[in-house]
Amino acid sequence: MEIASSFTTVLSSQPFFVPTIVTALCLLLTLFAFTTVRSISSKASKSDVDGCDFAASAKKNGGGGGGCDCVCKCTSPEMVEKVNSAAVIAAERQTGASMMEQLVPEITTHALSYLDYPSLCRLSMTNSLMRKAANDDNAWKALYHKDFTWEQDSVTPANGWKAYYAATRAIVNTNTEFFNIIRERSLPAMSRFWLNADFVKCVHASGELFSGYNAVIQSWQLAFNWEQGVNFQVRDVRARVMSDMAWVSMKTFVDMDSGPFNVTNTFEFHNGRWYMVHHHSSVMTIDGDVEQQLVHA
Repeated sequence: MEIASSFTTVLSSQPFFVPTIVTALCLLLTLFAFTTVRSISSKASKSDVDGCDFAASAKKNGGGGGGCDCVCKCTSPEMVEKVNSAAVIAAERQTGASMMEQLVPEITTHALSYLDYPSLCRLSMTNSLMRKAANDDNAWKALYHKDFTWEQDSVTPANGWKAYYAATRAIVNTNTEFFNIIRERSLPAMSRFWLNADFVKCVHASGELFSGYNAVIQSWQLAFNWEQGVNFQVRDVRARVMSDMAWVSMKTFVDMDSGPFNVTNTFEFHNGRWYMVHHHSSVMTIDGDVEQQLVHA
């Protein structure tokens, strides 16, 4: 009778009864979730073990004791890969960083320095981690030194070495296009290559100066009308790029037996592309053989 009375009293006190029921349900749900997780983990461990063959051999010791040497022979390649991946993930979770992030920055930069320009760009498009590594300023500075020159080691580009590398690559390609036009002796292409302005200038290796767009293009027309074709090589290309101006210095060899010509090309950036505004070619005397070199010029 007293128990019934007590139970009735508990039921009648709703402010205490509702929290009690909610707490009990939470405990039941927690227990169910814990049991389910342990069951899944047990099945996963069993499936992983199925990929291996275990051989045990008991060895008796001199004191009558026993021992067991267990050898695991993993015959499945998928199992080996799974174990390796699990080890890498465990290491990353333990340190809170990926394997790439754990490398010393100097080592990462040195490794990326073996990549060329297209490969480094492709690497930056793989994932966020590779993009961070491939966009590192030191990596692009090392690539610039490898592809171009060490002369500008003290330069601090305003937009970083990656942007500076891209700008230098663009102006070097434009400079190469200039010499391809000369090899093809294409006057229309040369006319489009120069900026149509009255301040452009061209000094050929003969020493003659042509000033203004029309005079410059006429000088190239005379050069292209020369019957003898010119086959030359370009060496020691050095480029310096500013925001909207760039200049490139190099040596050109018409005949490897004769001396080189010192060449400087100056460009300005207009309407999304580079235009030539100045070309200067001069004979570099070797053993006083100036007349022969002027013939080539």
